[in-house]
Amino acid sequence: MPAKVRFHLEPLLRTLFAILSAFLLTRWSSIAVLALPWAPEQAVLTGMLLAFAVFAATVIWVFWAASLRSACMGLLLPTLLLIYVCYGGGV
Repeated sequence: MPAKVRFHLEPLLRTLFAILSAFLLTRWSSIAVLALPWAPEQAVLTGMLLAFAVFAATVIWVFWAASLRSACMGLLLPTLLLIYVCYGGGV
């Protein structure tokens, strides 16, 4: 791939990946909080506050990683863990 194309494609792919992965991790982390044995009001409030931190941390991670591949690998474990908690195992 020519250097000029790669120069423009890398930030675009990182931006798209950051938005998509941050949205999905935020969604799953907010749902995972509901599995905790708290009052529903407290769990919803905690999930909402956690969503801001998770979204920001995910976007920072994607742009901080050395490559897009390492960003994907770094988000793989938290993603699988949250999917397991939300849809299968529980806490």
